Amino acid sequence: MVLTIGFVVSALAQERTVTGQVSEAGEPLPGVTVVVKGTSKGTITDFDGKFSIMADEQTVLVFSFVGYATQEIKVGSQSKFSVSLEQDAEQLEEVTVVGYAKKDMATNTPEIENVTDIVTPNIANSLQGKAAGVNINASSGQPGSKSNIVIRGVGSVNASSDPLYVIDGVIQTSSDIISANQQGERDPLANLNPEDIKDVKILKDAAATALYGARAANGVILVTTKGGASGKTQITFSTKQGVSSVYEGNSKRMNADQYVEAQSKGLANYYGTGTPADYVQYVSGVKEDGSYANTDWGDHSFRQGRTSSYEISMRGGDEKTKFLVSGGYYDQEGILVGSDFQRYSARFNVDHKFNDKLDIQFIGNASYIDQLDASDGNLFSSPLLGTYMSVPTVNPFNPDGTPRAWLDDNPINANFIHDVDKNPRRTKSTTGQLIGKLNYRFNDWLAFRQTNAVNVEDVKFGYYTSALSYDGRSTGGSKSNSWGVSTTLTNTSLLTFDKTINDVHNISAIGGFEYQSNKVNGINAYGEGFPTGLQNLDNAAKPVSVGGYETEYRFMSFLGQAQYNYDGKYYATASYRRDGSSKFAANNKWGDFYSASASWYISREDFLKDNTILTDAKVRSSYGVTGNAEIGNFEARGLYAYSSYNNASAAYYTQLSNPDLTWEKRKKFNVGADLTFIDRITLNVDYYIEDSEDLLLNQQLSGTTGFESARRNIGAMRNSGWEFQLNTENIRGEFTWTTNFNISLNKNEITRLDNDQDILIGSTQIARVGSSMRTFFLREWAGADPTTGAASWYVNDGEDHTGKAGYFQKDGRWATTSYSAAQRVESGNPYPKAIGGMTNNFAYKGFDFSFFLTYSVGGKIYNSTRRYTDSDAWYPYNMLESAYTADRWEKEGDISDNPAWGLNGGQQNSTRFLEDGSYLALRNVTLGYTLPKSLLSKAKVSNVRIYASAQNLFILSDYKGFTPTTVDPTGINFFEYPEGKVFTGGLTVSF
Repeated sequence: MVLTIGFVVSALAQERTVTGQVSEAGEPLPGVTVVVKGTSKGTITDFDGKFSIMADEQTVLVFSFVGYATQEIKVGSQSKFSVSLEQDAEQLEEVTVVGYAKKDMATNTPEIENVTDIVTPNIANSLQGKAAGVNINASSGQPGSKSNIVIRGVGSVNASSDPLYVIDGVIQTSSDIISANQQGERDPLANLNPEDIKDVKILKDAAATALYGARAANGVILVTTKGGASGKTQITFSTKQGVSSVYEGNSKRMNADQYVEAQSKGLANYYGTGTPADYVQYVSGVKEDGSYANTDWGDHSFRQGRTSSYEISMRGGDEKTKFLVSGGYYDQEGILVGSDFQRYSARFNVDHKFNDKLDIQFIGNASYIDQLDASDGNLFSSPLLGTYMSVPTVNPFNPDGTPRAWLDDNPINANFIHDVDKNPRRTKSTTGQLIGKLNYRFNDWLAFRQTNAVNVEDVKFGYYTSALSYDGRSTGGSKSNSWGVSTTLTNTSLLTFDKTINDVHNISAIGGFEYQSNKVNGINAYGEGFPTGLQNLDNAAKPVSVGGYETEYRFMSFLGQAQYNYDGKYYATASYRRDGSSKFAANNKWGDFYSASASWYISREDFLKDNTILTDAKVRSSYGVTGNAEIGNFEARGLYAYSSYNNASAAYYTQLSNPDLTWEKRKKFNVGADLTFIDRITLNVDYYIEDSEDLLLNQQLSGTTGFESARRNIGAMRNSGWEFQLNTENIRGEFTWTTNFNISLNKNEITRLDNDQDILIGSTQIARVGSSMRTFFLREWAGADPTTGAASWYVNDGEDHTGKAGYFQKDGRWATTSYSAAQRVESGNPYPKAIGGMTNNFAYKGFDFSFFLTYSVGGKIYNSTRRYTDSDAWYPYNMLESAYTADRWEKEGDISDNPAWGLNGGQQNSTRFLEDGSYLALRNVTLGYTLPKSLLSKAKVSNVRIYASAQNLFILSDYKGFTPTTVDPTGINFFEYPEGKVFTGGLTVSF
């Protein structure tokens, strides 16, 4: 008995506390399972990757984590361990889920984890230039504005070209709730706090998008938000504080002296007598004594904006339950007066594992946005219009310093300085989404997943025009209110199969059902005649209009996919989805969408297995068909409406029915390769052809039908191109340097139209077979007539005009001063030939530094603003300084691109205002420092990082506006709200 007790005491004496830290590439790895081999005794690493466990010298510790190679370490005499885990490529393939199913190895899916480097309320702006084949531009510098995202080229004419958004596995609705203004456009990403985002995946080819079927023609953006983690509860607080200012680019306007000189020369030329000095007194803003002010209107329209954001999160859990709760506040004052954005956000994510078979997850998020929109450039009291067109010779203030209400000496009588605060345009939106997920594993190869979600959005828009303002003078003040509520219900049920046979045959499959319904209802009202200071509609002296609407749609889908790979070398996948939609006609409510793909992991073959140069290699290809359902809810139906007729309600037809209206389809082919050299250089190459067919176009009808046109499936379009993504680890060790570079080349071509007839788009563009969508169709500018200095255009009719009045030869071509005699010609398109970006990241000990460049090559911009700001002094408005400094016709025989001052004609639509949209932008520079943990441990703080960043430090471009980065995707600019330079400081603290 004594011997037994002695043996037990001896054994217990040998057990001791063993501690350590688990990391990957030098970064702590939380949630790693650490168990004593052969027992159930174990623990998990905390947020800092640290662990503590009782063990003796003979104990073998097993370290395991999903997607990483398992390690076994014998304790021996050591008491402290530093363990580094490495990713297991084959194991990672088995657990990486993209959308409904495991990642298809035949696809290249860009994954972007850092979406907080750009200070913006919308994470889409952070994605710009980071993924090949994805063209992203801010539609406006207005805080909170929707970003324009085009994946592998524009594939539709009338249906939306926006990608499908999927957040935490739930398809989002992106159709507008209200259409009151540009900010009324729904943007699913604007409601998200960037600090809550774990990663963003962009699906482009058929292998990646086909399972989303009818709504994936334009690509898919998958957003995954952060979740809980096992270990001690961690509280993280972060804040950013920043200032911003306008980036003027080439938009500088004339000063007063330049303006007076140009206008007086123009008046002298127009009247044909006297000298410019004789006409100075007639220039707008010049007083009788010849004096005038020198006002830079940009000093009053643009300001130093500010940005503040605060986020706090609490994250933790154990092996059973993991949770995350977060809240955020974002406040941005726009650089243009009369614009700002505030967002309050909150979310939670709770996972609970009941047992080895059943686990559930609940995700909830809510946001409230209060947004003040700057007035559009087509309003007289708009700061944008006033900046460009108000003349510098006018003083906008009274002698007592108050803004003048009426500028009778300014061509634009409105004074935005006086009006801007009196005419607010405010959007308030409240969004809430609740997602519930259930996973049940019948056994190790069969499981069931259920997802249910409800999304409710409430949007209110109000636009008040004061009677004291210029725009409200004729109505005695007006108020417009719009309100809409959208409710979306989503149900997804999936059965998943995953089995390995004989260690080499890996088979997985899914089969499922999905249902989504959306209902929108709302009201709008408008009234005029408001007492000063009262803005409620019930104060209107004249109720002008009231309206209401209710609309809905439904989708029902059946989907399936099968994946097979042999020994991790040869992969094949086939998917199929059948979608039914209430949007389409009775004969075509259902559509079939599918894909097939294959890939070969060459580097896993014996002949390349130990190759030290080509360390990883894969070739892949896919083909499939997806659809575009982003059209109105009732475009296939015959519709009628009611209106008042002779004091009675009367019905009339508004739309012809089309029982054959069907889905736009996009047939996608892709071939690519993923190559890694010496474990440090990774190159992804893709070539694609995407054919859009059954395009929804308006077919012209005979006048006898009573309708001008009807929606039909009568067009086809092709996008084709190359994508290259290069990632390099330039320096490893204590000092690291990595580079990420991408470039995309795309060509867009219309291949079929109704009877191949051209379709004019507005007054400047055309859709024509053999050309790109939205090709500019303009008269070709020929500059000044050398004899008269008048505006001229190339004739382009192929005829000889020798001896005809108004015609002359320039550079061997016929030109004319008659605008109507010149023929319109194709003049390029708005789509860049190449887009891309480059990021460089450096790190040394606790310091990190990065800079990010984006670029665009080619693509035309029609700068319609210049028709007024480069008008040869024909209009009395102010002009760009570049119009003053430009070479200009002055006397007979001068060869110049610019007509004489004061002559009419040069302001009409032509290639004169068509500009190159190419640019190179330093999008972001960041310098940060993470404090050493040795300094923080005593204060019970796990992490502190401080940083400073700058955005849009320079944009190299010849574009004669603010920035080419905020031009509409159509390529037409008219008084754009520019982006600004932003300087930010930030702090992140974790406890």
